[in-house]
Amino acid sequence: MALALGACAPFQPYTQESSDRYYIVQPGDNVDSIAFLLETTPRQLRRANPWANSGKLQPGMRLSIPSQQPVHDIATSEPGYREQLEQPPQDIQLSSSEFIWPLRQFEVSSHFGNRRGRLHSGIDLRAPRGTPIHAAADGRVKFSGNKNGYGKTIVIDHGRGIETVYAHNDRNLVAAGQRVLQGEVIARVGRSGRTTGYHLHFEYRRHGQALNPVHRMQAAL
Repeated sequence: MALALGACAPFQPYTQESSDRYYIVQPGDNVDSIAFLLETTPRQLRRANPWANSGKLQPGMRLSIPSQQPVHDIATSEPGYREQLEQPPQDIQLSSSEFIWPLRQFEVSSHFGNRRGRLHSGIDLRAPRGTPIHAAADGRVKFSGNKNGYGKTIVIDHGRGIETVYAHNDRNLVAAGQRVLQGEVIARVGRSGRTTGYHLHFEYRRHGQALNPVHRMQAAL
């Protein structure tokens, strides 16, 4: 397996003024998942909305969006967060056979884990441009659009706090709110965003925290 080609390019965080922006809470949202979608951190989100926590969030609530420091592919550096990333889920019983790899054929160009001193929060699957990307499991499309650094991105909510992320796409073929089935084609491999080659950046997240996808998929690499 290749270990260097087609990897996500390093991303330098920046601050963007957003005092007049807000986010409407959607069903199933929590602080961690909202922070990921808004490219900020849970801590910054709570500072901007001191009353906000997972227990009090209700669909339709409006959250102020803080000045942000989006981090591409890299888990937040808040104290304790990196240690939490490798902890297996304790509050759910999820069979690894429920999830399939989103590409039928691929080479791993970058694994989950530390890379150049920072944490790469997904796994990069190299494949030719236009290769079909499949939903790893049944779910609802939570986000379909552009994210800084990630390029064209899809986030699927699978319930029980589990989400999968598909980034650097050439084309997104599904819309937010759409229900998808496991194996359904949702996008095409591309190199949008900050990347050095054609590949899919794939993440597996539990309650907004990135976990190594390798240990949670139907077929081991």
